Amino acid sequence: MPISNRTDRTIYEIGRMHIAMGLGSGLFIVWGIPLLASAMGLADGGALDWIVLPLLLIWVIAFGVRSLLIACPRCGKSIFMRGMWSVFWPAKTCSRCGLDLTTAALRK
Repeated sequence: MPISNRTDRTIYEIGRMHIAMGLGSGLFIVWGIPLLASAMGLADGGALDWIVLPLLLIWVIAFGVRSLLIACPRCGKSIFMRGMWSVFWPAKTCSRCGLDLTTAALRK
């Protein structure tokens, strides 16, 4: 079976991948960096806060903006928006136009 290209992924799959990457990188920032620093003996003195907190702020902004940019190809509404609220998991159908996002591909 051939490896799929990025262009044949559905909008819903892209949204799920975005959430998986966000969770993985967030867990690494919150847990991985402090564990690595303490294993190497660099966690003393509170300097680790000056590394983790800015990274966490950048992470929140980057993944928040990116989640708003993953949108329905028909109407342009973010697949993470339900009404006026942004939610954690992508919608399978667009809440504005009703397009099935599990079969819809990106616009080229």
